[in-house]
Amino acid sequence: MKNLGIPYAIGYILAGLVLLPLLIIGINKLFFQGNDADKNIDQYLNNMKNIRIHLNENDKIIRGYERYTAFLSKGRDGIIHIDVNTFFSTEYKKYFSFRMANIGDNFYYAFDNHIKKLGFIVTVNKDDLQNPKMGTKEHPIPVFRVIGDEKPIRLWHTGKNGETVYENYDITQQQYENSVYCHLKYVMSKEEFEERFEKQK
Repeated sequence: MKNLGIPYAIGYILAGLVLLPLLIIGINKLFFQGNDADKNIDQYLNNMKNIRIHLNENDKIIRGYERYTAFLSKGRDGIIHIDVNTFFSTEYKKYFSFRMANIGDNFYYAFDNHIKKLGFIVTVNKDDLQNPKMGTKEHPIPVFRVIGDEKPIRLWHTGKNGETVYENYDITQQQYENSVYCHLKYVMSKEEFEERFEKQK
């Protein structure tokens, strides 16, 4: 096979370092812009409410999984993973659904252990809670933050000296705000987003 030499190597490097990133940027601008969450997230966050929920042993949690591409990248940074956990609250007579983005499995292990004995507090949008069209099995109310009631949601393991070490898995403020941002920008449909934010102006 003929050795193409230095010109080929330079062309290959330029394609990898210049053309590919420009192509990715162009595709992201055309196809992955999403909704204008930056302009409206504060309005959404300022309309939140914390409510207490307790699940009984017989209450079922419907589990699912969703994946969204926020933007193209060479790695996996542009992928949003949402483990969807939907349940019915007898207190509120409504369905709720966890919508936390990129949380990881340990939270759900800790949560499953926590709800066997204790209740929990969820953060939801007031408009969603009051909307008669939401809270059904088909359109559950999205939940973006979960913390333990009475005690944190946590897992334990044995430390180096044989002591019990607890790890807190309550959803942090940063995780909460990131989940809301992902929901508004990439998950919420353009129609719902415009109805909710643009038509009010």
